[in-house]
Amino acid sequence: MSGKRFVAGLVSVVVGLAGAVVVAPGAAHATTQRALRPTSWMYTDSRTPNKAYVNQSTDAPVGAWKDHNGKHVSRSYFTYDISAYKGQRIIANGFIISETQANDCGKTRSLQLWTTDPVASNASWNRPPRERAKVATFGGTICPASYLEAELGNTIRDAVAAGKKTITFELRVPERLEANVRYGRRVQRDPALIVKANSAPGVPSQLTVDGRSCDAGAPLYIGTTTPTLNAWLTDPDVNDTGGSDYAYATFAVWPVDRPQDRVELPEYWAGVAPARAFGTVPAGLLQDNGTYAFAVRGRDDADVSAWSDECRFTVDATRPAQPPVVTSADYPSDGEQHGGPGIPGTVTFSANGVDDVTGYRYGENSPTQYVAAAAPGGSASIQFTPSRAGLVTLLVESLDRAGHVSDTVYYRIFVRFNAPGIDDADPDAWLGDPHHLTFRPNMENTVSYTYQVDDGAAQTVPAAADGTAQVTVTPASGAVLTVYSTTASSVKSGQNSQWFLIDTRPVVESAEWPFDGSPGAPVGTAGHFTLKPHMHGVVEYTYQFNQYQDDERPPQTVAAGPDGSVTIPYTPTSAYGQSITVISRTADGVESEETGWSFYPSSIAPTASSADYPLGDGDGGGGPGIEGAFVFRPTAANVVSYSYKFGAAEEQTVTAGPDGTATVHWTPDPSANPPGGWVALLVRSTSANGLVSDWGYFSFRVKSLEPTVTSDVYQWPNGGNVGQTGTFTFTAHLSGSTEFVYSFDGEPERTIPVGADGTASVTWAPQSSYSHGLQVRSRTAGGLNSGSAYFSIWVNPS
Repeated sequence: MSGKRFVAGLVSVVVGLAGAVVVAPGAAHATTQRALRPTSWMYTDSRTPNKAYVNQSTDAPVGAWKDHNGKHVSRSYFTYDISAYKGQRIIANGFIISETQANDCGKTRSLQLWTTDPVASNASWNRPPRERAKVATFGGTICPASYLEAELGNTIRDAVAAGKKTITFELRVPERLEANVRYGRRVQRDPALIVKANSAPGVPSQLTVDGRSCDAGAPLYIGTTTPTLNAWLTDPDVNDTGGSDYAYATFAVWPVDRPQDRVELPEYWAGVAPARAFGTVPAGLLQDNGTYAFAVRGRDDADVSAWSDECRFTVDATRPAQPPVVTSADYPSDGEQHGGPGIPGTVTFSANGVDDVTGYRYGENSPTQYVAAAAPGGSASIQFTPSRAGLVTLLVESLDRAGHVSDTVYYRIFVRFNAPGIDDADPDAWLGDPHHLTFRPNMENTVSYTYQVDDGAAQTVPAAADGTAQVTVTPASGAVLTVYSTTASSVKSGQNSQWFLIDTRPVVESAEWPFDGSPGAPVGTAGHFTLKPHMHGVVEYTYQFNQYQDDERPPQTVAAGPDGSVTIPYTPTSAYGQSITVISRTADGVESEETGWSFYPSSIAPTASSADYPLGDGDGGGGPGIEGAFVFRPTAANVVSYSYKFGAAEEQTVTAGPDGTATVHWTPDPSANPPGGWVALLVRSTSANGLVSDWGYFSFRVKSLEPTVTSDVYQWPNGGNVGQTGTFTFTAHLSGSTEFVYSFDGEPERTIPVGADGTASVTWAPQSSYSHGLQVRSRTAGGLNSGSAYFSIWVNPS
C-alpha cells in the first residue's frame, strides 16, 4: 500500500543509500516514535531446503534468483523486540524497506509482509515459521525503490495485548509468482519497524503548599489564602532523540468537610517532563482558619495520569499579635555590664501569650538562627556566648505554625570588657630591644595569663598575688601579641591585643631648612642635613633629593660615622617644595623603613616690570608690532646677567648693569595671536659666583586691535532668512591698516581694501539655516596683523 499519508502522520524519516533509518530530531511530543531494527534475521533457500541462513552480512533475498549453482527461491524473516511496549498505548505502526536489487524492473513489484510464529532453531525452507496473517503488501513502479513503506494496522497493538515480547515478519513474493525469477528482489537486511506509542504520565508527587512539603506528617498550616501549589510531573516516554512529552497539570482544591465544592484550577503547562508544575489558588476561594485538600493530575498530549494522593492544609492568615519576650539572668538588659566575651549565658524566648508560636529566630546582626519552641505557644532557651565587649543587640522574632513572623524585639545587653590590660614599659624601644610588659586583670580571681606573639607558641604565666604578671618579649616590627586571662574556676576572659609598630626610620635634621613648612635658606645656599639612626648597628645611609620631581637627583649611599650618624652637604638649585628620602642599613643588611621630608628653599628669582606691557593687566598694553621695554631687577646678590624668554621664543641672555638691573626690548610677532593675548615671560639671574636663580614667572597681555563688525540684517541676536543678503561693515583699529582679510564659515580667505574712513563693506547671503560665522582681521602694508575678530551669524530655520 502507499504509505505517504501514513509516514507523514507517524514519523519523519530519511533512508540513506546504506539503508539506515534515521529519526529526525524534533521538539517534545506526546508520544515516542522509534524505528526498531531486527534483533535477528534469517532467509531460507529452496536449493538448500534443510538449511537456514541466519544474520548474514548480505542483503536479504526475496523471491526467485539465479547464480552459478542454478535457480533459488528465498523468503526473509525479521524478528523485533517489542517487550518495551507492555502497558503502553500503541497509536500507529508501520514497516519500511529499502530495495537494493530488482531482477527485472519491467515487472510490477509484488511483495507481501506476513506475521509468523517465532523462528525455530531448526527453521529452513522445508520447515518455515508458520504464517499467521498477511499484514501488508508493497507495490509501486519505482525500481529499485530505496524507500517503501506500509501501515500495519493493529498488528503491534494486538501482539502486545497478547503478551508477546517479540514479533516476526516474513517478506516474500506471492506464491503464484514466487518461482518467477523476474519478480525476485533483494532488500536491506535491517528494515525498520516503526512504532508510535504513548505511556500515561506518572502520578504527580512531591506536593507542596507555598514551599512546605505535604509529606512532613504533621498538620500543615499555610499563612495565606492564595497559596502556590506545587507538584513534580514525570512521564516515562523518551523518544529516539532524547525528547520527552510535554507535561500539563490540573490542580483540584476543596474544603475537607465539603468535597462537593471541589474546584479545578486552570491547567498549567510545565514544559518538557520531568518538570515542576505550579498553581496559584485565586483570591476568594480559601478562608482563614479553613482546612482544605488538594490533589494533582498530570497529562501529556495523549493520556492523563491518575490523581495524586491528597494534601491537606489549614489556612492561618493571622501573624502573631505580640512580639516575643526575651529574658536572661546571665545577660539581663538592665544597662549594667555583665559576663564577658567568651562567657556563655542562657537567654530565654517566650511567646508572650501567642498560643500558636512554634519557634524563634534570633541573631546579632539579623535574626537568621532558629530554635524551636518546647510546645506550641511555649518558650525556648539558647546558650549565648558574646564574641566582643560593649553593647550587643540580639534581634529576636517569633514564628507561628504558618510561618508568620512577629515584630522584632531588640534585646540590648552590655558585655563587660574582661580582657586583661597590657602596659608596655618600653614603647619606644628600638628594633631588637626587649619590651617589658605587665598584664593587668579585668576578672576576679585571675590565676594565669596565656599570650602568643604572631603565630608563635602560646605561653602561660601565673598571676602574682595582685593578679598581675610580667613578661618580656623582643618582637619584630609589626608583630602582634594576644593575651587572655583565666580564673581559678577556669573561666577564660576575652582577648586583648598589643601591636608592636617599631619605628626604624632614620632621624633627619637640618639647620638651614626646617620641615615645618616654613621657608628655609634661599636657593643657592650651601647647607647640610644630618642623618641619625633609629636602630642599632647602622653603618650606612642611602638618600635621595627630590625623588619623582623635575630636578630629581640620583640616590647616594654614604657611610655612617662611629656613632651611626652622618652629615651631608646640599645646595638647592630651585625654590619651594623639595624633598629628601632616607633609609639606613646595618652591617647585616637589615634596612630601616624609609623616611621622607619636604622642605622649602626661599626663592631668589628676579622681578620684571614694564610700563608698555603692565604685568597682570587684563586690559593689556601695546599691541601687534608695538615695541615694549622690560626691566629686570635682582633678588640675589652680585647678579651679572639674566636669561629670559618670551612665550615659546628661544632663551636669550642680557648683561646686568652695575646696579644689577637690565632692560630688554620686545615687540609682539605681527603674525602671532596668542590665546587671549596673554604672553608668559620667564627670567632668571646669574650671580658673579655662578649661582643661578630659580625662574621668575611674569604674565602680561598684548592688547588686541582687531576690527569691529556690524551688519544691517545679521546683527546678533537678530537673524535673517536663508538666501537673504546682508551687508557686513568692517572698521579698522590698527593704525595704518590697508586691507581687511575675511572668511565666511571657514571658506578661503578674501581681502578688501580699507577705505579712507577706515571701513569697508561686503555682502553675503546664507544658503542654510542656523549658525554661521565670519572671521576678519586688518593688515598693514608692512604685513602687521591686527588680530582676528569673530562675528556670529544666525539664520532662521527655513
